Amino acid sequence: MKTKITSFIAATLVAASCSSGFMEEYSQDLSRVQSADDLNELLMGDCTMPLSYFYYNYGGYTENEHYLLLHFLGDELQEAKGFSLEPSGQYNIRRYFAFYTWQRDAYIDDEGAETYKNEEEYYWNLAYQKINNCNMVIEAAEELSTSSDDDERLRRHVMGECHYLRAVYYSLLVNLYAKPYAPATAATTPGVPVKTTGEVVDAEFSRNSVAEVYQQITADLDKAEQLLADVSVPSSIYHVGINAVYIQRSRMALYMQDWATAKRYAELALSQSDYLQDMRGWSADNYPMSDKNKEVLYSNGASCFGNLIFESPGRKSSYYDNYSPVYAVADNLVALYDDNDGRKRGYITDNDDVSNSPANWTYHKIDNSRESWGTYKTVSDVFSIRTAEAYLNLAEAEAQLGNDGAACQWLTKLRQRRIDGDATVSLSGGQLMEFLRDERQRELCFEGHRWFDLRRYQVDVKHPYSKAIVHSYTWYVTVDYDNIADHTSYYRLEPNDDAYTLDIPKNTKDFQNSIGSNPRPDRQPFETENRRD
Repeated sequence: MKTKITSFIAATLVAASCSSGFMEEYSQDLSRVQSADDLNELLMGDCTMPLSYFYYNYGGYTENEHYLLLHFLGDELQEAKGFSLEPSGQYNIRRYFAFYTWQRDAYIDDEGAETYKNEEEYYWNLAYQKINNCNMVIEAAEELSTSSDDDERLRRHVMGECHYLRAVYYSLLVNLYAKPYAPATAATTPGVPVKTTGEVVDAEFSRNSVAEVYQQITADLDKAEQLLADVSVPSSIYHVGINAVYIQRSRMALYMQDWATAKRYAELALSQSDYLQDMRGWSADNYPMSDKNKEVLYSNGASCFGNLIFESPGRKSSYYDNYSPVYAVADNLVALYDDNDGRKRGYITDNDDVSNSPANWTYHKIDNSRESWGTYKTVSDVFSIRTAEAYLNLAEAEAQLGNDGAACQWLTKLRQRRIDGDATVSLSGGQLMEFLRDERQRELCFEGHRWFDLRRYQVDVKHPYSKAIVHSYTWYVTVDYDNIADHTSYYRLEPNDDAYTLDIPKNTKDFQNSIGSNPRPDRQPFETENRRD
C-alpha cells in the first residue's frame, strides 16, 4: 500500500471550522486496507446505506429513514380520512411538513419556526458523505496490489460497485437540487458540485452544470459496466450486478431523453433476466418487495416507510395499538388500478393488519406488519432495482422513438404477470404515452421514482406534461388529554412550479455562499377548514 493512501486519513475537505457537513471527509482508517476483503468491508460499511429498523415502545421509532422525503413530495400520499392523531404520531408528520406542503424553506416546522435546519441538510450531506467514501475506496482500490486472481477480481468488483453508487448518489442530488435535465439548456443550468477525489480541499465550491453532473453519472456507470461485466448473479441483492448497472444506465438515459441509449440498456438488462413475479390474484397476505423476490435485482439499504406512515395515528381502544395510517395512498393512485390488477392488493391494500379503516387504502409493498416490528427490513423503497423497470424503460424508449407497436408489446408482457384477464395494450401516440406513464406509476409507486418522473415529464420535448397537486395538512390540539383535529389547510403545487426543485440547504448556503440558491415561491394555504365546529 502506498503511503499516499493514508495521507488523507482523518483529514477534512473543508476548513475545520466548517459548520456544515457538506463535503467533509468522513474518514475511514484506510491504513488497515491490506487486501480486497478490507476494501469490500469498507464498501459495505461506509459506501452503502444501512438497513432500516422500526420498533415500538409507547410509540413508534425508526432508524435510517434515508430519503423517505421523496414519497412526501409527489402525488402518491394523502392524509388519512376519519381519524384523529395520537401525540406520538405528530412528531413524524411535523418533520415532513415543509416537504409535504412545498414550503419555500424546508427547515421550518408547521408553526413557522426554524426547527429543522439540520434535518434539511441531512439529505444533502448524506449523499455527499457516501460520495466521498466512494472516492476514497476507489483511490485505495486503484493502488492496492493483489496476490491472487480472486483478490484481483474482488478488487475490481469493489471499484465497480463504488462507481455505481457514486453515480446513484449524484443522480439523487442533481434530481433533488437542480432543474430537470432539458437537452437544450442542461449545459447552462446549475446542477450540484462534483468532486471525485479524496484529496483535502479547503476551497469554496461551485455548482457544476446539470450536463456536467450527468456526464459524471454516465462516466461512472460506464466504468461500473466495465468492472462488473462478469457479475451476472451477485452474491446477494446488496451487491451490484451487471443487470442493475444496465437498468440504472437505462434510467439515466430516459432522464436525458436519450431514447436510443435507454432502449439499448433496457434490452441488455432483459437479455440477462426477464423474470417477473406472477401477481395475478394477489392477496394482502403477501408483501411483494423482499429479498426473496427474484425480481429484485439490487437493494441499497432498506425501508421503514410503511411503519413511519402508521406512526400511532387515530384513537381506538388501546393506547398500545397502532391504528389507522397517518398517511394513506392518494385517491388518484388507487383509481389507476382495475380490480383485476394484482397490484391493487399487492402494492396497496384496503385490508391490512393495523386496524385500518376501509376508507383508507394503505402502503403494502414492503412488510410493515406487526410481526416485522423490531427487525431490520430487507429491501429499500428508494434504492432498489427491479426487472419490471427494464420493461417500462424499454416501452417508453420505443414509444418515444415512434415504435408504438413494440412499446405495446413490452407493456403487455409486463401486465400479463399482473392482470387477471386480458392484459393487452394496443394504443398509439399521445394515448400510449399517457397510458405508459400511468403504468409506470402503477408499477413503481412508492419506490422513489414518481417525483423524479413528474420532474422530467415537464421538459419532455415531444410529450411535455405537468400537473397541479393538492395536499392537506391538519393541526391538532389537546383537549382534556385527548388530541383532536383543530383545522386543516390545503396547499397546491402548481404545474411547472419552481418548488419541483429543492433549495440548497440553509446551513450549506450560509457556509458556502458560492453554492447559490434555487428560487422557490412562498406558499400559503389556498383554503383552511375549521375542524372543531
